[in-house]
Amino acid sequence: MIKTIRFNQIFIILLLSFPFLVSFETTNIDDKTFASFQSPEGIDFTSYTPSWDEDKLKDLYKELLLNKHGQEISELNEVRILGGIHSSTNTKGSYHSLTKTIVLYQGNQYETPVDYRETLSHEYGHHFAYHYFPSHHLPFSDWQRIRGIDVADMRWDAFWNYDERYHAFYPQEILADDYVLLYGATSEVETEDVMSNEIFYLRTQHENQDIPNVLENKKLHSFLEEKTGLSIDSSRIIESPSLIESNDQTIRFSVSSRDHIAYRLNLELINQNEKQLVELYEVTSHDTNTLTFNLHDQEIINLADYDYALISIDIVDLTTSIGFETDETRVSL
Repeated sequence: MIKTIRFNQIFIILLLSFPFLVSFETTNIDDKTFASFQSPEGIDFTSYTPSWDEDKLKDLYKELLLNKHGQEISELNEVRILGGIHSSTNTKGSYHSLTKTIVLYQGNQYETPVDYRETLSHEYGHHFAYHYFPSHHLPFSDWQRIRGIDVADMRWDAFWNYDERYHAFYPQEILADDYVLLYGATSEVETEDVMSNEIFYLRTQHENQDIPNVLENKKLHSFLEEKTGLSIDSSRIIESPSLIESNDQTIRFSVSSRDHIAYRLNLELINQNEKQLVELYEVTSHDTNTLTFNLHDQEIINLADYDYALISIDIVDLTTSIGFETDETRVSL
């Protein structure tokens, strides 16, 4: 019994120490400084590669400001650009909570601020998380509870047993990606890229697609706004479509009442002998709360030849490039 209590005490101490332990991660820091710049908030931008001069560092600062922020930005100490790779992974960025420093890697390959947009947003999301929610890496935190993810479905051992394979299941990474989707910098995408599927492959999405959709968790939105004082734009909210009707002519869903949202219906038709994947596209051009895919326009489809279908939808907001994919739904034919 005494051993169990002692182990629990040590475990809790380690968990509480996590923000400091990760800060001692070994990285390949180049010795020579090629350029530097200090922002009005006192953030040092430092380049350790000839690919990034002072003007580029100033543009990187402007890119950082595109992420919604509050008083926490003044506590960010430094943003570094390294020419080489991380010492142990192929990541483009990391955050060190003890020194409050963002490090961006592969600066010899990525030579413009927009190349780092999603990475910079994600790493700033770590800074945001440890400022407002310092216990988010602990089981049963308020954030974890309201986020709606079971403790058993997350990994809590990042600081002593880190494994890149489980990156998407560490609470630190989940909250950083939450920040990207709810507060991060965005980019518009072109409608003509819908049919080519390019926007669905390049969209900004949560790394973990198996957890609840953060874009529709209104309780979490209110929690974040209350704790940080930073409002979440209503344009960020995209609810998962709900199937309301399916027959041999149409498949109809209820959707967010938003325009400029691109949808790709993934219809996998299955029988005992074969499978056929059909993709149908729609872009909302005005406010509507229903979305209809017409099957009769697809001459290659003969639904009578199939036993059932697996349906999922890929979604992208054309004004932000933010999106996600829904779970598969089985439909009898």
